[in-house]
Amino acid sequence: MRILVFSVAIFVSLVATSLGQTASEMKTAGDAERAANSAYRAKNFLLFLQQMETANRNRLNHPRLIYNLGVAYAINGRTDEALASLDRLTKMGLAYAFEKDGDLASFRDDERFEKIVAASTANRTPINASTRVLELHDKTMIAESVAFDPKTKQHFLGSIHKRKIVSVDGSGVEKEFSSPSDGLYAVLGMKVDVKRNILWVATSAVPQMSGFVEADKGRSAIFKYDLRSRKLLQKFPVQVSGEHMLGDVWIERGGDVYATDSVSPNIYRIDAAKNTMELFITSDLFASLQGITEGSKPNEIYVADYAKGFFRIDLTSKAITQLKPDANVTLLGTDGLYFHDGKLIAIQNGIPPNRVAAFTLDGDRITRTTILEANHADFLEPTLGYIDGDDLIYIANSQWPLVNEKAELQTEKLRNPVVLRLSLNTP
Repeated sequence: MRILVFSVAIFVSLVATSLGQTASEMKTAGDAERAANSAYRAKNFLLFLQQMETANRNRLNHPRLIYNLGVAYAINGRTDEALASLDRLTKMGLAYAFEKDGDLASFRDDERFEKIVAASTANRTPINASTRVLELHDKTMIAESVAFDPKTKQHFLGSIHKRKIVSVDGSGVEKEFSSPSDGLYAVLGMKVDVKRNILWVATSAVPQMSGFVEADKGRSAIFKYDLRSRKLLQKFPVQVSGEHMLGDVWIERGGDVYATDSVSPNIYRIDAAKNTMELFITSDLFASLQGITEGSKPNEIYVADYAKGFFRIDLTSKAITQLKPDANVTLLGTDGLYFHDGKLIAIQNGIPPNRVAAFTLDGDRITRTTILEANHADFLEPTLGYIDGDDLIYIANSQWPLVNEKAELQTEKLRNPVVLRLSLNTP
């Protein structure tokens, strides 16, 4: 289901990063990549290289394109450039089976290639600092999000497949928080407004949810729940034309609620004073918005775009700035995004390996990646969470890959949903 999911497969292998691209540049890159695929299949390897160069010029720092450019260099006899491309991917912290790629077979006796393979293998080494917070007993949840009420010490987990919210108290007792009569679609991002005793929920109709009907495709809403009565107070459906998928929510200190749309290039706001939802901003700079978080200033937020990286948005002027990652930094494939101690914390489930990383900001640039968690035994597409002091609490195994678009589950492979805690106190 994940928008622009990244997967590896020899030539059309996958990877991720980005700099600011306009819609026109994105289209040029996409057209060039498709032309490169056709040229590759036709064994026109010079044209394959030319098209991959065009794609890379228009989508700088994109790992899938970097990988395939490396392949194009390799089969055109440009060894140094090919190895430099592959080496760059390992410096991003990514892991690929380069040694199994037939297009790279000519490098297998090259010491430089052996070092690249070794570096890629090293990137599969577990970096494990997370500990378990809780484990649910319903393997069929497909749990996307977790929120927490510090007043009652209750966790809330949202289910994609079961279309419900489950509460878990401090003793581990599980109860259904929502009611079937609420009319939830798949439950995605959730946040607790502690001051106002409200649980805000992003819900969207997706084929992976039980009881999906085609007529609901593209429908999304924000649900507002009272944490004390456990009652649904209000629904805020997206009224903008087109298909939508609200993925995450963030609460401004004054009580306004912001939500990202993964299908349409929009961010919405629920005005606390008016109690209405409106389109806050739309831009062709956005491709697949996911996580949303505060910044260091009261009037700024950051959003993650699965296909394009991170953006900073000024809430007053609505100015949009795409952050520029340094050459060996990959921002793509980010689901959850959080701000802590001047750094952006990202849950990246669209790159191999899935990981939690801290990104160092320098103005509009991202200069450093610190991998906090990777290759965890519980990981099966980690997704969303929340910040608790200096810790990130997050879903370790949403298990999206184990449910298809007919809402059929690979039940024999499902595990209990797990929530992890990770310290963010990094050097």
